[in-house]
Amino acid sequence: MLEEEIKKNINKCSRCALCVQNCPVYKIKKDENNTSRGLICKLSGFESGNLTKKEISKDLKICLNCSKCKSSCPSKVDTTLIFGYKNAEFSPSKISQRILLILKLLPIKILYFLNFFKKSITQKTKNSDIAYFKGCVAQAQHKTTYLDNLFSTEDFSCCGMPYLTGGDLKNYNKSKKKNIEIIKKYKQIVFDCASCKSAVEDYDELSMEEKNKLIFFTDFLNQKYKLKNNSKYKDKTVVFHKPCHMNNSDFIKIENFLKNIKGINYKRLEDIDSCCGFGGSYFIYHPVVSSIIASKKASTVKSSKADLILTSCPSCVIGLRYNQIISFNFKKTLELRDFIENEIEVIYS
Repeated sequence: MLEEEIKKNINKCSRCALCVQNCPVYKIKKDENNTSRGLICKLSGFESGNLTKKEISKDLKICLNCSKCKSSCPSKVDTTLIFGYKNAEFSPSKISQRILLILKLLPIKILYFLNFFKKSITQKTKNSDIAYFKGCVAQAQHKTTYLDNLFSTEDFSCCGMPYLTGGDLKNYNKSKKKNIEIIKKYKQIVFDCASCKSAVEDYDELSMEEKNKLIFFTDFLNQKYKLKNNSKYKDKTVVFHKPCHMNNSDFIKIENFLKNIKGINYKRLEDIDSCCGFGGSYFIYHPVVSSIIASKKASTVKSSKADLILTSCPSCVIGLRYNQIISFNFKKTLELRDFIENEIEVIYS
């Protein structure tokens, strides 16, 4: 079934090249073999028996998995689905890849261990029909967030993106199966990480009705807010980095929310859709390309003269902090969730 869906998506490509002009890797390497159009042409050649896996796998690995091609495709080709699975199929997780993935996830495991000793303040919630998808990093950093107290908590597994991009289909499918079972139980699933939401939306087993259950937590920020009296960001300039995997609808809601917080000056970054360059393990496999993309983002952030940089993806937080190191622009970078929890409050009438 999945293989048929992938073939269907490959055949939908009209070769229009809109994906080429939106590809951050192409802007650097100027090699169309690395773009969606080039990769789909090669995969078509593989399906017809004219190319081998070896002739394709190298170019698949250079893909940033940013999904910009998917969002700009007029034919609605699911490039994320195609490249994720084909990369895992052509380059299955070997011992060296598994070790690298373990090392990548090790900091999260350490934080999990330290979090074990924190006191939990989670309370029972009445919103039993809405569950909070707490990502791996959020679970590692915080035993509880304010979202734990607003919605039902469940033992969700990893969204699976690190496993899929690392070629570990076994653990990817295991995580996916567990998460789907939980999703089916609830009316809605709330996310605070754009990458987690995007990864779950790509589960091919979910129906469109089930995918419509997946919402971003800013949908619930419908009151008026102001900075807390003790906040150090009063009258400061705040920008928001739009993660590659965040859709425009969620971004507009976040932007409107930030514009209406009394006490801060929200400013939209130029070239808002530009990537931070980190891409999870992409930084490890392709440090040169990653650093060039990062330096461009760093220049944009620095020119904004922002005092605080917000985003909604833990990989982007790391990428943005790396941006600041290479640009000597040492400004605070926070998850939007943490900023909301610690720095603002509801304005009471």
